[in-house]
Formats: sequence, structure tokens, C-alpha cells
Amino acid sequence: MSILNVIRGVKQMAPLLRKELLEAWRDRRALVMAVCFSLMFPTALAGGTIFMIKKQSEDVTRVALLGAERAPLIQERLQSPDLEVSSLDSGSPRELLAGDYDIVLEFGEDFAQRYQGFRAPPLYLYVNSSDTGSGRAQRDIQERLGALQQLVVSQRLAARGVAPRLLAPWRVETRDVSTPSSRGALILATVPGLLIMTLFVACLATAVDTSAGERERLSLEPLLLQPMAGWQIITAKTIAVASLGWLGSLLAIATLLLLMPVMPLTELGIQRATTPGGVIAMGLIMLPLALLVAVLQILLALRSQSFKDAQTQLSIFQIAPLVVLMALDIAQVKLSDSWQLLPLVGHQQWLKGLLVGGEVSPVWMVAGSLVTLGLVLAAVMVGARALRRESLLSAS
Repeated sequence: MSILNVIRGVKQMAPLLRKELLEAWRDRRALVMAVCFSLMFPTALAGGTIFMIKKQSEDVTRVALLGAERAPLIQERLQSPDLEVSSLDSGSPRELLAGDYDIVLEFGEDFAQRYQGFRAPPLYLYVNSSDTGSGRAQRDIQERLGALQQLVVSQRLAARGVAPRLLAPWRVETRDVSTPSSRGALILATVPGLLIMTLFVACLATAVDTSAGERERLSLEPLLLQPMAGWQIITAKTIAVASLGWLGSLLAIATLLLLMPVMPLTELGIQRATTPGGVIAMGLIMLPLALLVAVLQILLALRSQSFKDAQTQLSIFQIAPLVVLMALDIAQVKLSDSWQLLPLVGHQQWLKGLLVGGEVSPVWMVAGSLVTLGLVLAAVMVGARALRRESLLSAS
């Protein structure tokens, strides 16, 4: 097929493309689905982040001390803004943990005598491992008790003329070399997958309606009788379906960026690193993927037995890629640069890098987008051959 023939075919396809676009954008059900899902996940992400930070800032560990009069120093050192320490005369640790307390610290009756006699009196720390807040409270209390214990040891050694550093052959200092971008990659790891899923959802209704739907309404057969090539029909339908999917992804990106100033990212140590150029790049790299998703959904819908069967198949089809992408994130698999040529995987890496200001290679982005467009052309050719099958109209 020469370039001139392709140009003539595109001009001939223009009326069909106009008709497909009008039908796609007049479908209120598909448009509402695309817009609602595009707005839903950024809003849910922002709300979840705000709720998480608010909960962390407002959460106060409630500690019950039993027999605290035997260890006034420990009771004094445990007092802090994020610890609510209550000294109780009596009580059952099990009942206290089932009530308002996260952790119970009990001092034995002979605690003072054993402490003064340098016999290491035990401290009984009661926790409820089935409570999600108990683990955090336990770590907090153990860290404070460990620091206080080290202080007492140092004081005892100094009182006897022994330098405390003799018992510490080295000192470990932890230095965090992470950047706001790397911390942001952990928090925003699910965003690229959700952006890609938005594209799938936004395309679904229109893809089913323009293929399996037209076949059941008996409007596909008159279209096939027109003097047009199969690739022209598939291309026009693909562009119409992809336009809704691309709209959904652009709307999701815009909503997410608008909500970022509201999200308390600075409290998580994340700086907003997305630039205007990065936003434009995100929109551009989603376009080839929108075309690929649209044509694959159309092909699957044409192979289905009915309209409902097409909806079922495409619903599974849109979940499967998200599961794979989430599995890669959870497993923290280190992928080589060549993986960026693979659709979805490459798009996930690019979106993540552009969102948090990471390093994204323009060369790999262009190469991966060209591979995606190549797959779109191959899928269009497969669809054109499928339209020539007589069994297509009978959905067999």
C-alpha cells in the first residue's frame, strides 16, 4: 500500500470518522462513565492521603501504667505530646487493652528493691497483637525504654569511673539519602496503574457499543457493504473510541495535579516535582496507548458472542493489566531499560518518573511510543481481516 493510497483512504474515511466521533460523543452513558471514573480516583487518592495524615497527626498512643509509683523516673520520662500516660492503681491488663488503652506497662511489687540492688527488675509489657495500633505503640514504648535504659547504664558507669564508650566499640548513625522523588515514588506508586485503568474504563462502553452493539442492532452489515476497506472502518472506530479514553486519562491527570496542592505531600517529605513539560509529556504518551487499548477492545468485542459477553470479556481485560502492574510494584522488580519498549510497563515507568520528577529518557519514551503505534497498525490489519469473515455478523 503506497503512501498516496493511504492518503486517499484517509480522505475517503473522513465522513465515516465524523459519524463515529459524533456517535461516540453523543453517548451520554459512555461519556458519564469516562468522566466519573476520571474524577473519582484522583479525588479518592487525595481524600485518602489527607485522612491518613490527619489520622497520624491526631493519633495519640494511650499507655496504662500499673504500679507506676514504684518507678517515678520511668513515668516521668514517658510523658510526651504523642503519648497519653495514665497511672492506675489497679486493673486487668486484658480489660484495659480491650478498653481505651493501646498498651499496658506493669511494674512488679519488688521493682524498687531490685532496681536499687542492681538486679534488673522485669517490666511487663502487655499488648494486643490483633490490634493494628498496638504494634506501633509497642515499638514506641520499647524505643523510649531502650533510650532510658542506656541513659541509666551510662550514669552508673560514670559514677564508678568507667567511661561508657568502653562498652560501645562503635556507634551506628543512620543517614537517609532518599530524595523527595524517591519517597514520592513509594507514595504515588499506584497512580500510573490507576491512570492506565482510567483509560481502559473510559474506552469500554464505546468500544462495546461500536462493535458488538452495532452487530446486534444490525447496523454493522450496511456499513460493511459500503465501498470502503476494512482498515478504514477499524481505524475510524479506533480513533472514536480512543478519543474518549484519552479524554478520560487527560481529565484524571488534570484533576490529580489540581488536587496535589491540597494533599499534605510536604508532611510526607514529598515535593511536587511535576513540571508543565512533564504534564504535556504525560498527555502525549497516553495517546498511543489509548489507540492500542481502543483497537484491542474493539477486536475482543467483535469476537464475542453477544453484547453482554463483550462487556464481560472487556471487564476482565481491563483488570488484568492493572493486576500485573501492581504486582511489579509490590515485588519492586528492577527492570532494564529495554522493558520500556513494552506497552503498559513502559508507560507505567514513564508516568511514575514524570509524576515525581524522576529521570525519564526521551529516547526510550519515543521508541516505546513507536512500538505501541506499530502494534496499533498490526491490530488494525488483523481487524480488517476479521471484517471480511462471513461469520462476523452471526457472532459465531
